[in-house]
Amino acid sequence: MPNQPGYKRTQYLVAKKFQLKYVGLILVLVFSTAVLCSYVIYYTMMLTMGDKLANIYPQGRLIAIVNTVNVRILVSMLLVAPLIIVIGIFASHKIAGPVGRIERFLDAMATGDLSVPLILRSNDEFVSLANGINKVMSTMKTSVKAEREKLANLSVSIDNLKKLAQSHPVNSSAISQALGKISDEVSILKVEVAKYKI
Repeated sequence: MPNQPGYKRTQYLVAKKFQLKYVGLILVLVFSTAVLCSYVIYYTMMLTMGDKLANIYPQGRLIAIVNTVNVRILVSMLLVAPLIIVIGIFASHKIAGPVGRIERFLDAMATGDLSVPLILRSNDEFVSLANGINKVMSTMKTSVKAEREKLANLSVSIDNLKKLAQSHPVNSSAISQALGKISDEVSILKVEVAKYKI
């Protein structure tokens, strides 16, 4: 698969809706895990050490300690959130960028543009999919070139037939030969087109 030398993506939010949804999912998972872990730790700690801590610290002081720990966990999660967002955007753009490029390529291919191959960076996702799409496009290009050549030959044969029909005296055997050649070329085109399932 050819890679564009020196190609770097400068815009990391290429599919904002998808990428922000992806980052949101990561944030929800991280915060949910943090809340669950915190709850399990507190619950376990309070069950095993609650009575002992209550004997050492007055109840108001113990509640203040628990609240301080809660605030520190919340602040830590809020400080980690931007890092998670940046990591999520960088990770998702390796998916969203190639998907956008593949969509644009397929749109161009649907209009008949088979001139430029699909190029992804080697470290992007879907490189194997791009290779498969390029293989399909290469096969289509080969078929289209072959069919164009056959159509050009057919056009030449029809022009020759017209000239033969307009000549005086009309050479019926030459016309029969020209018609036979046209018939053969049409048969070959039919075989070529028949391989496509639509």
